[in-house]
Amino acid sequence: MVVIALYAMEGMAAVQDYQVIRLIMMKSECVQDQLTRTDKSDGSIEFLAHCKNLSHYPDGLHVVCSDGEDERSCKVQTQAKQFNSLKLLQSSE
Repeated sequence: MVVIALYAMEGMAAVQDYQVIRLIMMKSECVQDQLTRTDKSDGSIEFLAHCKNLSHYPDGLHVVCSDGEDERSCKVQTQAKQFNSLKLLQSSE
C-alpha cells in the first residue's frame, strides 16, 4: 500500500503543460497557439510555444524547467524582440 501511495505522489509532481501555459501568459506577450514538450534525460523539460501574435516572438518562445518535478524551476529563455524599423525611418530633426 505504501509503495502505491508513493508512486501516485511521484506521478503528480511532474510539471504539467497547463502550468507552463500559465507561466507564458504571466511572463510574456505571447498568445500561445501550440506547445511542444521535450523531456530530457537529465530530468529537465523543455517547451517550445508557438505564438499567435508573432510581433515579439516570431520564432516561438522557449521555456526550460531545470527540475521536471517543480514548476518553480521553469524559466522563459527567449527575450522579446524589438523591431525599431519605424524609428529608423523617422528623420533626426
